[in-house]
Amino acid sequence: MSDTVNLTIGGSYVFAPDNPRKTKNRGRKCTILSFELNDEYELEVRVVYHDTNREALLQVSDLKTITE
Repeated sequence: MSDTVNLTIGGSYVFAPDNPRKTKNRGRKCTILSFELNDEYELEVRVVYHDTNREALLQVSDLKTITE
């Protein structure tokens, strides 16, 4: 898919990866805390989930806008 989403720090998004095998956190809402580079210089997003207040690192392409 070629959906474009403007990501901003402090914005709320939903974890909805295009890969059907990524089912663990699918549908969870989160807020972006920061953008980080991993060891391979790939951009990742540090988020905090709304339901548990836990932080996680996600791929940029796995976040979509909330449409509810």
